[in-house]
Amino acid sequence: MGKKAKLWTNQYVIIILLSLVMFASFYMITAGFPIFVSTISKNPAIAGIMTTTLMTASLITRFFASVIIQKVNMKLLLIISIVYFLGTIALTFVNDSIGFLIFIRALQGIGFSMLTILVFTISSNIVPRSRLGEGIVFFAMSTSVGTTLGPLIAIAYLANYSFQSMMMLTLGLMSFSLLCSFFTKNNKVQQDKESAKATTNEPFYKYMYDKRVLLPCILVALNYVAIAGTVNFIGAFGKEINVGGSISQFFIAQGITMLIVRAFSGKIFDRFGHRILIIPAAISGAASLVLLGFSTGMLMVWVSGVLFGIAYAIIHPTLQAWALQLVPEEKKATANSMLLIFIDGGLAIGSVGLGLLAKSVGYGMTFAYSAVTMIIILVLYLMGSKKTVAMAANKEKVPNR
Repeated sequence: MGKKAKLWTNQYVIIILLSLVMFASFYMITAGFPIFVSTISKNPAIAGIMTTTLMTASLITRFFASVIIQKVNMKLLLIISIVYFLGTIALTFVNDSIGFLIFIRALQGIGFSMLTILVFTISSNIVPRSRLGEGIVFFAMSTSVGTTLGPLIAIAYLANYSFQSMMMLTLGLMSFSLLCSFFTKNNKVQQDKESAKATTNEPFYKYMYDKRVLLPCILVALNYVAIAGTVNFIGAFGKEINVGGSISQFFIAQGITMLIVRAFSGKIFDRFGHRILIIPAAISGAASLVLLGFSTGMLMVWVSGVLFGIAYAIIHPTLQAWALQLVPEEKKATANSMLLIFIDGGLAIGSVGLGLLAKSVGYGMTFAYSAVTMIIILVLYLMGSKKTVAMAANKEKVPNR
């Protein structure tokens, strides 16, 4: 048995620290902006406009980011992107008019979109192929922790201090990420001459899309439709079943479960593949949403949170690792870019579609109905994964000419 490839290298630790701090900073700003806007404007729709502007700018950038990443030194691009993002934070001290703040959010959408694709691609280049599942899972854990910590810090901080001083704090945190970026290496993927020649001759739009990762992308979008429902409507559901703010304990149960499951799910992926993970995770997700929909008290909510935590921990990182296995090394940025586009799409469709459904059937039944997305994930996966496995097997049988 050969020596196990090392995962926790200096480069891997640096990119995890950089990403954790970067995600925490971004989500501090994302949670802090609506609170600040509510103090300077009596129109609650302004916060919604800011979020929509951010997401639109981010989505447009994602289409082109993978093309740029393929052509430019990744370390240099990472440093430039963090400096650019620091600049957008600094702009908040220049003017606090609503129009200017919306403009800043658009600029931040561009910067964060570029940064997310960069860190996702750099991390997947650093991770040894034999430990891809484990590497992606721990990286995903760092981004999840950052995404959770950011709003918690922002809400607690703004209860006592000013928005300007919070922006100074995020400026300091992002400066730490900038410092980390100087210690990263430009991990240029190794590719054989024939593959390199083929990709060099490809038109630029080929870097924007690769049909090989379409199935994992569709599945991850469906997963985020369900996630959008829990994030957006669980507070209102708490009022509906008369448990009030205690309903937020759903996320505590989900978070604890996620950390436990992710500690070993990556190793399972590397040893046994994605099938052994996706099937039980989709079933757990469907059971969770049905149980949540019919919850009448906190015990059912807690059990639902645990079951949803299993799905949350497994589905996204496993699909990402699988997608990266389906493409050649030089197309990793394309795969990551497509996954992020479909995640944004799933969140947008889930937020709007489930919101409209909730008006008709109530929040509880909306959760129960959204279990259908998990069942569709299971059916599409069972139908499509066999086909991709067969394609990969045929590809290996064809000799190089």
